[in-house]
Formats: sequence, C-alpha cells, structure tokens
Amino acid sequence: MIILDQPYVSPELLAYTAARQEPVLDNYMARACSTELKMQGRQALNLVPEDRFAAMLRGQGQDYDHGQNQIQGQAHGQAQGAAVPPRLYTCSENSLAWVTEHCSPALAEAIAKLKNKALTRELLRPLDPDYYYRRLSLAEMQALPFEALCTPCVLKPAVGFFSLGVYRIGNAQDWHAAKSAIAAEAERWAAQYPQSVVDGNDWLLEEYIDGDEYAVDVYFDQDGQAVVCNILRHEFTGDDDVSDRLYYTSASIIHERLAGFEDWFNRVNALLGLRNFPAHVELRRHASGRILPIEFNPLRFAGWCSTDVSLFAWGFHSYGCFLEGAKPDWNSILKGREGKLYTLMALGKPANCPPIRDFDYEALAQRFAKVLCLRRNDYTRYGLFGFLFTETPENRREELDSIVQSDLLEFALI
Repeated sequence: MIILDQPYVSPELLAYTAARQEPVLDNYMARACSTELKMQGRQALNLVPEDRFAAMLRGQGQDYDHGQNQIQGQAHGQAQGAAVPPRLYTCSENSLAWVTEHCSPALAEAIAKLKNKALTRELLRPLDPDYYYRRLSLAEMQALPFEALCTPCVLKPAVGFFSLGVYRIGNAQDWHAAKSAIAAEAERWAAQYPQSVVDGNDWLLEEYIDGDEYAVDVYFDQDGQAVVCNILRHEFTGDDDVSDRLYYTSASIIHERLAGFEDWFNRVNALLGLRNFPAHVELRRHASGRILPIEFNPLRFAGWCSTDVSLFAWGFHSYGCFLEGAKPDWNSILKGREGKLYTLMALGKPANCPPIRDFDYEALAQRFAKVLCLRRNDYTRYGLFGFLFTETPENRREELDSIVQSDLLEFALI
C-alpha cells in the first residue's frame, strides 16, 4: 500500500508503483500521476477509493501481497496467528494527518511515538539515561534567557522536517539569532508544510551530540526485527552547519556500520514495539560507539523521494525492500562497487537568496565526474533548486568538498 503526496513523487517510485500495481490511495496527487502515465501510454496506477483504502489500512480489506519479491534476499513469512499491520509506505509526511485519522489506534500511536521528537526521547531514555533535552512552547522558547541553556545545544521543532528550524547554539549571539530567525521564518514554514509535518509552536532544546552523523533507511519487519535498506553519511562544512547538502554511501560505510546499526535499531524497537513499519532515521555515532538519535521520520524513507539513491547506488528500490518484505543481500550487492562514493546532494537555496531568473543545471552537472540523476525543482515555491545524485571515486573527494562549500549562486542568473 502506498500514499503519494506533495511535494514530489519521483519517476522511479511512480514506475515501481505502476509496475507492481500496488494499491495507491486515490487522492489528487495520485490521480495526477496516473493521468500522466496514461498520457505517456504507460500502465496507470492501481487507485483505491479512500473508504476502501482506509479499510485495508485498518486490516479490514483484501490482503494485497504481490507474489515473489524482485530484489535480493528472502521475503519473511507471516507469523502464525499474529495480528500483523499492513505494509504502508508514504513518500511524504504530508500524508501523516490522513493516515492518523483513518488508521488503527495502534498505527496512530506508532506514528505519534516517532514524529514528536520529545516523545521519542522519553521513550528511548532507558538506552541513554543521561541524555539532556527540554521541551518548550514557542512562547517559552522566546522568553528563555541564554543563561538558562546548557551549551553547546541544538534547538529544533519537536515536530519538524528537512532541517527546517534547526539551530546549533554555542553562545548568546547564536541564541538571539536563532530566535529572530524563527520569528521571521515561521509564517513561511506554515505556508509550505502542514502542522503535522512542521509545528512552529512546539520546540525541543537538546544536548549537542558529538560524532559522525548518518541517515538510515530502515524498516521493522512483521516480527519487529530491523532491516537496514541504506546507510548515508551526512557531511557538514563545520560544527555550525545544519544543512542537508551532502550525503553519501559506499561499500565501506555499509560494511563498517551495518551490524552495529542493526543491533542498535533492534534495541530501540524492544522499547517501541514497531512492526511492518518503515522509518528514515538520522543519528550520530560517537567514536566510542555511543549512538544517539536525532530524529525518526515515520512511514517513509529519505524525503522528496531521495531514497532513490539506493537504486542509483545499489540497484534496488529501498521501498521495494519494505513493501516486498525483503532483506538486501549486501555481500552480493556491494561486490564491484568498492572505492566509490554514491552521493545525494540537496541543492538548497542560501539564506536571504535574491530573486532568481534561472538556474544553470548543466553547468552544475559538469562539475562532477559522473552524474547518475539530476532532479530540477520549482525553486520559486520551495527552498531547493533540486537534487543531484553522483558516483564519485573516493580519491576525487575534491568535487564534493567544493559543492559543500558553495552557496550555488554561481549557477544562478539573478
């Protein structure tokens, strides 16, 4: 079962969904996508009316299970007599409000456990009892003096998305600047995203987590066991950078981090109790091995369909792993891919970006040895020029270092 929604549905997700005839909620976005497919002479989507889709979501409709999985690994068999939730994948958190309204109480509770970072912190406290965080309303946050903080710390929306409203606080100047920026940006966030995706009234102040940052697409199978579908290293220009510019994966990253992350996710799920549940998780790993979560994003993998990096890098759909109940055969997948970095770059507009007449995507692409996919975006509506996926030899890191430092205005016509 899939829900397609704003702001973006990738051609790769659309092709996969149509080919498998996955049940798709009949909403405005899905109808537009299905019409586009038909105009191209391709197979339309399997649109399911809202009432029937809701019944299926609550486990009251027909059981859709499409034969044998098409990616490496064996599908898990359903446990005898277990009340297993249906497999639901959403490409956008814009769908969470609809899901919560129409799903079972158990699924609604699972979404709530993860979407609100403050609640997640409380539930996972047994894994790290000394971790510091504090939940604040907007008014409480704006009134809080710098002297009351334990620095360095991070301020973020308790319900947030895509690094919106995330600020690292090291001194009084950072604190005042963050509060001023939030006051100025709150109206724009509200216009771009529903409150279920970004809530500017609920804030989390928490300990700064030292270590390497990773983004992991993982699902918990029908037995509650973690299945990792991709691991991306999140690169920054420095301690104050909170952007989503550069992520990359590699054979060495998978080899080095897979077992430890799967073990940690299984300990997490011993507290959360999730089954048939996908999540995009951002976390930090200290050199000592300590792992702490930054955020869990429920019922989806990497946002804006950027989870397709698994297809460009490894040759399989991450959402296919989940929907087909399969586990990647990493030993086979990684053969022949050593020595390469597979990147995902979010081409975010700089702060206080001037009006842009055009953006030279071709000039940007020429900066890289091998472009796997370049996605253009309506930058007049959203704060992104697009997404870029590349294959970069590990000994040519300079092309990545350069783009991380750029504000991208060198490619813009102003």
